[in-house]
Amino acid sequence: MSPKLLTYFIIFISILIRSDDADLIKMTKIFGKVVSLGLNDAPENSGCLKTCYESEDCILAYFDTSGRCLLFNFNETETLEVEETTKADGFYVAFKVCLSACLFFRMSMFQTTYQNDTCPSYDILSLQVNIGPDPITWKKSGTTFSFQKCVGDWKMFHRTGPEITVCMQPMLPPTLLNITQSKEYCESMGYKLTGVATVEESKWILEKMKVVKPGLDYWVSFYIDGIRIEKCFEFNQRCNEFELSDGYTVIDDVVLNSTNAALTYSYNYIPENCLGVVDMGSSLTINDITCEASDLIIGLVCGYKLY
Repeated sequence: MSPKLLTYFIIFISILIRSDDADLIKMTKIFGKVVSLGLNDAPENSGCLKTCYESEDCILAYFDTSGRCLLFNFNETETLEVEETTKADGFYVAFKVCLSACLFFRMSMFQTTYQNDTCPSYDILSLQVNIGPDPITWKKSGTTFSFQKCVGDWKMFHRTGPEITVCMQPMLPPTLLNITQSKEYCESMGYKLTGVATVEESKWILEKMKVVKPGLDYWVSFYIDGIRIEKCFEFNQRCNEFELSDGYTVIDDVVLNSTNAALTYSYNYIPENCLGVVDMGSSLTINDITCEASDLIIGLVCGYKLY
């Protein structure tokens, strides 16, 4: 076996942790190390690979030939980088992966069929973490694998056009805020008042609002990013074009059409030129709302671009 092939040799640990109709969980071991993290002070644990395998929260075991080992858990890890090495370096990492449904799509692209106990070639190996509500794929660039997830229980959304991933969370500030103060509130924590790109996102926000504020009344809103553009006020034009400031949201047309939004421009002669997610007792999720502080606008939705 050539040195390069030896470097990329993958060992599948065959102990079954969970087998259902769709998934078979394996540990995938390669020569590699966690970037910027040594093992000199790591505890000795000759069985750490099995320990990670049997722990529902563990996503990666990092160890060396002397038995020193570090384990990384999903709920304690937001970012992680793994760099490929060679056998001579004496370092190994073992990724926890799903070896059937998780790999099916990539394998089908190559018109190749693999059994559950078969090791796919290195080039089509898909490293995906299936712990938590959102599947997260390790991204490979050159010889480095990168893992990123949202902070805490923030929700991850993968967007297209452009291809980005964002994280978001509805919040209840201590006082009622206007739109400017809402933006400042998110920015004070390093986030943005987030825009909504899809109906899926607005529906998730609405359901999470009911968790953040149990017993949420109809027509109570949480601010999202978006202010009706100035052109809409010229010559009494009534238009639904909104300017966003979060820097990453492009709104799908369906989000603001009549199947998902109730846009009325004003209520009781009070202009409504900002956007909020609101429970209207129907399938609609977005309403235009006042940009001023109101007892009907009790929250906001912060977000950030993950990658």
